[in-house]
Amino acid sequence: MSESGRSPNPQRWLMGVDIGGTTIVTQLVDAGLRPVQELTVATDVSSPDRTLASIASAIERTLEAAGVPVEALAAIGLGVPGQVDPVQGISRIAVNLHWIDYPVGERLTAIFGAPCFLENDVRVATLGVYRFDNPEACQNLVYVSMGTGVAAGVILEGKLLRGRNGLAGEVGHWIVDPNGLPCNCGARGCLETLVSATAVVRQARAAVESGADTVLAAAAPLTAKAVYEAAAAGDLTASVIVNRVGAELGRALRNVIMAYDAEAIVLGGGPTRAGARYLAPILTEWQRQQETSPLARAMLRPAMLRIADPARNMGAWGAVALVAQQTTLAT
Repeated sequence: MSESGRSPNPQRWLMGVDIGGTTIVTQLVDAGLRPVQELTVATDVSSPDRTLASIASAIERTLEAAGVPVEALAAIGLGVPGQVDPVQGISRIAVNLHWIDYPVGERLTAIFGAPCFLENDVRVATLGVYRFDNPEACQNLVYVSMGTGVAAGVILEGKLLRGRNGLAGEVGHWIVDPNGLPCNCGARGCLETLVSATAVVRQARAAVESGADTVLAAAAPLTAKAVYEAAAAGDLTASVIVNRVGAELGRALRNVIMAYDAEAIVLGGGPTRAGARYLAPILTEWQRQQETSPLARAMLRPAMLRIADPARNMGAWGAVALVAQQTTLAT
């Protein structure tokens, strides 16, 4: 990962890349971490090497659009789904990208001649929240990503918590109902089987199939977004689902707060774009707990719960934070 042989450049351009199974989002910043250029492109997952090629192409196109020569790129940060080895720059398991022990860092360094740093995508997004969406400058926060699954990243005393296997914060696989539905991890009743976007859609589909009188019967496609919009418009069936999911998530977030003693809980991901309608049942559950528990009254403060800035792709900005941190440490 050496930069030997590269011509010196007074500007220090950094690239953050959020890699998803569907899209790749890039964010180019200058030396002051100010945004210069961003780009969203489709991910080619037809083969491991084609996935890498689509990432390299996205970086090249971003540089070209900004008028920045490749040799002026100082470093690249990556948010990669699944399990990663950040020291070796290896994607250990990224199922949707078809990567197993894939040396993505080494290969991107060979292409661009710039050092490449990577971390799990949710933990990278957590860094993005901590660095760029942290108005209270909280040093202890948890970012919870709500989507197809549920995962969290944890910042304690200003440092990202990884754990021995890089799995710290995998709250989506907390078992909350041992007799519940099967989870993709092989267990039953994991949190994500109850509160993820996938869980919301499953419950909505079951309601429609049972003959419920709901506008969701006409939703095409039937998505979590459609369910939250219907609930906001007063649809009874959608409201029941949203309130049930929110109550379950409220209980889980209480456990997160108790486990990590966090100052802030920040929620992100597609369903959270419902805003106040998404937060309302969570806060209702917290209020219910406060009525009987002095500990809940002390710990569960509505002001500590919020939704991440929807104007920023926290994955790409988190990759910027990651690479800025690493390059600072290296100097």
